[in-house]
Amino acid sequence: MNDQNPKPRSRSRQRGTRYQRAQDRRIAQKKADQRFYNVIFGLIGACVLVVLGLAMIASSGNAPQVGGGETLFQTVFLGLTVLEIGGLVLVAIIAFFMWRRITKR
Repeated sequence: MNDQNPKPRSRSRQRGTRYQRAQDRRIAQKKADQRFYNVIFGLIGACVLVVLGLAMIASSGNAPQVGGGETLFQTVFLGLTVLEIGGLVLVAIIAFFMWRRITKR
């Protein structure tokens, strides 16, 4: 009378369609991209805060005198200080990772 075994689903119902699998891949890629961009822009924001903090300390007249801090502000190469060179290196590293992410698609 009342059969306890349900009918087996058709094979196409069990597997997703190609369209659905492609949509799932696109959504997963967008999520991965968003995580990557959140990390990169979070890192950039933290660097900006550090630079603004250092600029604020350096521009105030009552900056604490810390030993060894003078080397950060000495001209080293092409009129750039150690701090500026470090910032340029960090920007180059971030640009490299962004370039790799964009060209990998």
